[in-house]
Amino acid sequence: MTIPEIKRLLEKYKRREITPEEHLQLMQAVQDDAYTAAIKADIMDTLYGETPDMGWDEGQAAAMLEGIFSDGMAERRHLRVVKRRRLVYRSLAAAVVAGLIATGVYYISRTDKQVTPVVAVKQKPLLPGSNKAMLTLADGTVIPLDSAKNGALAQQGNTQITNTNGRLSYNGGATGEKVMYNTVVTPHGGQYQLTLADGSRVWLNAASSIRFPTAFTGNDRTVEITGEAYFEIMQQADKPFHVKVNEVQVNVLGTSFNIMAYQDEQAVKTTLVEGAVQLKHGNDASLLKPGLQASLSAKDDHFVVSPADMEQTLAWKEGKFRFRNTNIRTIMRQLSRWYDIQVSYQGDVSDIDLTGVLSRREEAGNLLTALEATQRVQFEVSGNNVTVRPWGQR
Repeated sequence: MTIPEIKRLLEKYKRREITPEEHLQLMQAVQDDAYTAAIKADIMDTLYGETPDMGWDEGQAAAMLEGIFSDGMAERRHLRVVKRRRLVYRSLAAAVVAGLIATGVYYISRTDKQVTPVVAVKQKPLLPGSNKAMLTLADGTVIPLDSAKNGALAQQGNTQITNTNGRLSYNGGATGEKVMYNTVVTPHGGQYQLTLADGSRVWLNAASSIRFPTAFTGNDRTVEITGEAYFEIMQQADKPFHVKVNEVQVNVLGTSFNIMAYQDEQAVKTTLVEGAVQLKHGNDASLLKPGLQASLSAKDDHFVVSPADMEQTLAWKEGKFRFRNTNIRTIMRQLSRWYDIQVSYQGDVSDIDLTGVLSRREEAGNLLTALEATQRVQFEVSGNNVTVRPWGQR
């Protein structure tokens, strides 16, 4: 875009004649290193003050924001605000500011229309999690796991343990072999996959664990988990598979399902993808069919069964965060586990519910910037600590 074209768009903006697409072009001009600081300052001087109501409908504004946050990202991200009052976008000014924060440069408008570029103190990036965990053998030996350590790791009885590209596998074992238990624990900012001795596959989310026998030698197969895990169970009719989590037991017959049981969440949730599972808690039992989710909270003595949001439940396994009318506290709990950050709150955020899809491969700063663009929430980052406030609160 030439300098005259930029000036023409600025004039259209002042006359309230600019389109969402032209607004986006101005945003991109601010981020483009080909333009001088003076040109960028002129744009900011026009856009950063009191902005006119363009009369755009909600769809046009949302489309503009989606375009802004798709550039340079690993995959397209989009957010829309779910409000209990009518959604109002404040034009492009706030989005421009959010974009500049992401690049580390912010332009302050002064009363004399002179603009001084201020280089922000560079925040150490909050990197996404990766394939890492700790394996504890039957004798207490602890082996760090990551995708770089490939090959044979240990021998447990007749079972060989190998690690290949972030996946742990147990092979061998025989009937009558002494039962030995191993434990895999993922930290905040870690995830891992493993294949049990019977061929069943398990995906562990961040801050989770699984305790399991190195070989299934008895009449059943039982494992224990904390946190969140996704299972694909190898069917063996004569050896039922059981998962224990807190005080809930899941009885499985050849199936795929997800269990979420973090201590800081309000309920244990079991979501069935295919097959069949029976859930037990005390005297209560519930049989799940595919597409259903059973929830058990601390205040309930029975399972609450409802249709499952499969995309949202399994998003973590697909490398995404997916939110639908999700409160910011729930969102931040997920981010804190994946990015290993400490989260605190100032002000009432109980009515801040957001909907959107974000990549788990992005740095946390990019995700926080995208969330701020909704103009419902703002963040203050200091090292590994993130403070959350309602939009506009200081």
